[in-house]
Amino acid sequence: MALVETLAPTRPTGFSRRQVFKVLAATAAVPVGIAGMRWLSPEPTFHEWNGVVMGGLGSLALYHSDAGFAQATIARMITEVRRLEGVFSLFEPGSEISRLNADGAVAASRDLRAVLDLSRAVSEASGGAFDVTVQALWRLYETHFAEPGANPAGPPAEAIRAAVRLVDYTAVETAGGRARLGRTGMSVTLNAIAQGYITDRVGDLLRNEGFDHVVVRLGETRVLGARPDGEPWLVGVRDVTGTASRNVALIDRSLSVSGGYGTVFEASGQANHIFDPDTGRSAGDGVTTVAVTADRAAIADGLSTAIVVAGEARAPAILAAWPGTEALVIRGDGTSAAL
Repeated sequence: MALVETLAPTRPTGFSRRQVFKVLAATAAVPVGIAGMRWLSPEPTFHEWNGVVMGGLGSLALYHSDAGFAQATIARMITEVRRLEGVFSLFEPGSEISRLNADGAVAASRDLRAVLDLSRAVSEASGGAFDVTVQALWRLYETHFAEPGANPAGPPAEAIRAAVRLVDYTAVETAGGRARLGRTGMSVTLNAIAQGYITDRVGDLLRNEGFDHVVVRLGETRVLGARPDGEPWLVGVRDVTGTASRNVALIDRSLSVSGGYGTVFEASGQANHIFDPDTGRSAGDGVTTVAVTADRAAIADGLSTAIVVAGEARAPAILAAWPGTEALVIRGDGTSAAL
């Protein structure tokens, strides 16, 4: 078996703060054994793609005997990924989400409406711990810490309070084929759920193509079937220190890993990208990493972020809203709990 990659909390050269979260998220959950299984048989074998998706690293691994068919299928999948980036990517000024943030309303595709509706469901199940309108806080913190000599304690309290007034998932509306933000100055980020949606979309298409042994990692992880030898896929989940790893076994299952280490705004890591919508401060007291398994990657994606914000005590009630979901919570002292 291949070794689990190390999750480094540092910022790689050449990537922005927003990009580094994607890169680290891609390495936080790493399927073990893809490369090491090539010895099983020269044919069929794995056909792999590695590239950038939504600003971070992504990959596909398909097990098939026909290399031409596998590569053509991968090409179709990447075309679909690029289409969905045109819906969800904050990097693209012309994307649907960018136009929604700029104009306050947009003619919304089925994909955007579906993710916004699922986001609201996760928000309601988590008592507002998950909220896609925290983009105002992201912009505030990014601007504050970009200033030379920025106060390491974070933005001024009054600035945080002003940003929090723009955070309210109930003000996001989807009706009549449109999406609308109910307050001037509001903006959304779907980075905590759209990667899962994209992962699901590709997984569903590959299932329809007849692929039985697949690992999709497009911000989140989804596996189709078991490994070719019938054993579960093992996914290594590292904690924030990179010193401890837990293996999660998956068959026809999805996994999302969330933690405040993904993007940090200052050296201590106390100010990070996962915000508590109530306080406007970075979340994660007592919990450094949350890994959620579910049938759908989008659900796992949203729930893992929600639990980082809500905390371990509230996790069972949040998971109960989606029967069959499970979570691994890693605490700051290195201990963990399976929920």
